[in-house]
Amino acid sequence: MKMFEIKRALYFFFTRYQKTLCVSAIVVAVIATLAIVIVAPMLSRHRDEELARTAFQTRAYRLTRVYRLTRADFLYDFDYMISALEENFPSFGIVYRQHGVNMLEAAQDLRDGLECETIEIDFEFFWNMLRDEFFYHGSPGEIPLSTGHLFLISDGARRWLLSQYSRSIGWGASAYFVNILNSPPLYGGYPALMGDTHPLIRIPCWQPSRVLSTGIVKEGSIGYLRFYTFSRVFGSDDLEMLAVFYSEIADFEHLIIDLRGNTGGNYQRFIQNVTEFLINRPKSIHFYHFMMDGEHNMRFAQATGEFRRITYNPIQQIRFLDRDESFLFSRDSLFIGNNVSSYIIEDISGMDYYFIEAFTIVPRDDHYRSAFDGKKWLLIDEKVYSAAMYIASIHKNIGFATLVGETTGGGAVSPWHSNFITLPNTGIIVRYDPTLVIDRQGRPLEYGVEPHYFNRPGMDALETVLAMIAEGAY
Repeated sequence: MKMFEIKRALYFFFTRYQKTLCVSAIVVAVIATLAIVIVAPMLSRHRDEELARTAFQTRAYRLTRVYRLTRADFLYDFDYMISALEENFPSFGIVYRQHGVNMLEAAQDLRDGLECETIEIDFEFFWNMLRDEFFYHGSPGEIPLSTGHLFLISDGARRWLLSQYSRSIGWGASAYFVNILNSPPLYGGYPALMGDTHPLIRIPCWQPSRVLSTGIVKEGSIGYLRFYTFSRVFGSDDLEMLAVFYSEIADFEHLIIDLRGNTGGNYQRFIQNVTEFLINRPKSIHFYHFMMDGEHNMRFAQATGEFRRITYNPIQQIRFLDRDESFLFSRDSLFIGNNVSSYIIEDISGMDYYFIEAFTIVPRDDHYRSAFDGKKWLLIDEKVYSAAMYIASIHKNIGFATLVGETTGGGAVSPWHSNFITLPNTGIIVRYDPTLVIDRQGRPLEYGVEPHYFNRPGMDALETVLAMIAEGAY
């Protein structure tokens, strides 16, 4: 009976106030909609402003922290850097023989200056001192191509390298490099509020706008192929241009490949798109890498070696004969002939590990390989550096082409890339090559690659080649 009365009362209530309830529901819905449309964006904008303010304050704090570093902080970073390089960088001897400077002795003079109380030290002073008075010794002269890729990394360069490694994160070593280049201490070192326009990190880095170009020097006889950089990926237009060019020069007598001014990138791009198309049988390459057992090198070896299955052999496995014979060997002859200089043996004997970089370049199937079977020329100059220098060395060693021009720059590359050292207080990043690379003839690649023929007086490399072709002097 009571339940019936309750239902009757509810029915009477809803029947009498139905219109009122509907209006109220509409009003509530309108208010809720207005809240979503108007109030929510206001709250979101407020939240974003708070986040931005917090981020700004965090960056400002980090920036302020950099400029509040004490003399002891800068000295600690300097000592850390020199110690790390002394234990990991293998090419100080080559710097001395190339440029006549003992960088470790120069470092002691710089440290004495840092300790001088009359000199005020801030981040800008420290950066400029390292760049202009220490790392400069590794790349003096008009062409700043450093020995062993030894130089400071600007923030712009850091972000570019980070983007490159992030694209290949599936490769084992990329995660290792990304972690270094994106590590938290970094942001204390590079002023986050200033961007690349700040003079501390605005270091010019010229990048050509195109990868390659083709041309015909003499119709039906001489083709010309130039590579400006290996730092950019070959696009579909580049690959199509090469395919058309290879077809066009199929019956030519000469092909001139110009590497002049090319400062490197990824040397595999040349091998995959040129060498494999223009050789008719496999070509084997051997290089020898020597490395010290410093902490940074060992982390590098673990990150790269495990992925590549590289065997790092203790240097004790190499037997050194009488130093006067300038020859060294292991179970099999490591180098060809007894032409290894005594100072190279001295450098090698100071290393802890070595490994052999050996690979074979296999020609493309006949369906894809170019029909060109004429004489190949490779033009080089002193600006050819890093991966481009590696290309010159490889192709000289396998007899791919006749090299003409000037001795190249150095920058002998590891099979995987350079390594990095981050200074703990400033966050400055130092780049260096962890291995000393020597070819089968016992010559360090850091000295560059000599051409078969140097430029004739008053002529550049292209003019020299054309004169040789005209005279039949080859």
